[in-house]
Amino acid sequence: MKNFQPVILGTDLNAYNVARAFHMAHGVTSQAFGNAELMQVKHSKIVSTTVVDGFYKDEVMVETLVNYAKSMTDTELILFASGENYVFRIFSNYDVLSNYYHIPYAEPKMGIYYSDKVNFYQECEKYGIPYPKAYQVSRENSDLSQLNLTFPLILKPSESTDYFSLTFEGKEKAYILQNQAEYDKAIADVYNNGYQHDMLVQEYVAGPVTDEYVLNVYSDKKGKVRLLSLGQIVLDNPDSELRGNYLAITSPKPSQQIDQLYADVIHFLEDIKFTGLANMDFKWDETAQSFKTFDFNLRQGRSSFFSVVAGANYAISVVDDLYDIDRDVIYGDQAFLWLDCTEKFIHDQYAKINPTEYAKIKDIKNVDTTITYAADNSLLRRETVKKYLKTNDKRLKASF
Repeated sequence: MKNFQPVILGTDLNAYNVARAFHMAHGVTSQAFGNAELMQVKHSKIVSTTVVDGFYKDEVMVETLVNYAKSMTDTELILFASGENYVFRIFSNYDVLSNYYHIPYAEPKMGIYYSDKVNFYQECEKYGIPYPKAYQVSRENSDLSQLNLTFPLILKPSESTDYFSLTFEGKEKAYILQNQAEYDKAIADVYNNGYQHDMLVQEYVAGPVTDEYVLNVYSDKKGKVRLLSLGQIVLDNPDSELRGNYLAITSPKPSQQIDQLYADVIHFLEDIKFTGLANMDFKWDETAQSFKTFDFNLRQGRSSFFSVVAGANYAISVVDDLYDIDRDVIYGDQAFLWLDCTEKFIHDQYAKINPTEYAKIKDIKNVDTTITYAADNSLLRRETVKKYLKTNDKRLKASF
């Protein structure tokens, strides 16, 4: 049996997430490639970072990866993407890269299809998975008068990769719009700043951020679900452009509704023969008394380390799949609190922001961040992590 090694595209928190998951499960060091060495991986001994000039170009990325693979012929290489843009670059170069790397994501045809939210919602309709009513709009056809929707509404891109590459004042990851004037302005801003695809206008599911959930999954190469782990959102990033970048996630209270959610997702994924890593976003709709799904993201998420804290390390499932090891489905069923801020912020600030929800998490003992790792704790690394978390806390305090 050959040794194996993760190879990661990108050097952000998600890259460290992958490296730490594999180091905890298997004691291996990862290799990351990127345009720059970001703070999240700096001075780490569990991930070796190589900065490549022009890595944003596909031809440079592919050449770098192929040359690296040819130098590592005695090692099974597993390719990970730290962001959605890298996933699509893998899809674009799949025929070449799959000759050298095991790729724990959907094959391109399926991946591209389900990354389109309209296609995903059509499949939800077919499989009886509730989702908020959504309609496509465009620059030329943005009239809401014929749609069965009332404000407040959500407006978000149907094709997110190109959208996230744009920069303009007032840009939001997903707009929460209270009236027609706000809608008209958002549509104009998006299309006047270079977005070329349809947007989705969607009913708003009322409720606090603590009604939101994220589900991490892994399906093996035969389409069998091997890992499921659900997290309940405690705190979201207050920056409108970073909405959905979670800052605190905890273990949900067991319920029949969650059991049914697991069953519905397993049926859906196994019926479509889905393979690889993914995460799905849900919100509990108190009125409808059901979970409604928003997104199907075809990769491990930025916050997916919460599953490791919960006892569901996806690095185990990926390697099991690589070597055809059979194991029962792994569930993240341990009580946990995952943070992308300090515990001090939670106990000092969040306790004041939301005392009711704070009371539910304050006594949890199994608390961790992605970036703080006792096995990767040199003096330089400690100072880097301290600076990262301090910067996060400073931004948060200024936002609340």
